[in-house]
Amino acid sequence: MRADDKLWTAVTYAQDVSQEGAALGPQTILRLKKIVDFRNQYFNIRDVVLAGGLGPDVAEYPKQTRAFSAMMADWLAMEGSFSATDIYHSDQGWNCIEVTLEMIRQIKLNRLPQNVLVVSAGFHIFPRMWSTWTLLCGGKKGWSLGYVPDWTGTCDILHELGGTAKYIPMAIWYRQKI
Repeated sequence: MRADDKLWTAVTYAQDVSQEGAALGPQTILRLKKIVDFRNQYFNIRDVVLAGGLGPDVAEYPKQTRAFSAMMADWLAMEGSFSATDIYHSDQGWNCIEVTLEMIRQIKLNRLPQNVLVVSAGFHIFPRMWSTWTLLCGGKKGWSLGYVPDWTGTCDILHELGGTAKYIPMAIWYRQKI
């Protein structure tokens, strides 16, 4: 049963890679599976926006030759049966605020539904992404936000709380520009 008849744009964030950057890691794949499951069961997800570039630490990711977003887009097209024309991705940005701003830019640039479904690990969404998306787009005309936490995904709550404290002032500052 669908939550409603609205068209949605799903967004998600890469969390991990495997094989020293050559492939997506299991936590990122969990997020992508959640998009597919929710499209099939609950939401009319028309488009997906992914952002995330190359890992900045080449010593940690020596085999990464493609951006996170491109690897995620390929997975959704092959495993999730999304059409490649419904997946938008950019290799811009690395940290969550840069990536979120790039996602918003892609949504606006491509005139995608501004009903945004944020899909991520539970502790990544609550508090960090909930705060960031709410501050950037919440209450703005034409924007509607939904959140799909995957509580089986792993995120370090202390890391997420620290990121939230860092991103709140940035999101408030960027809100004026969106």
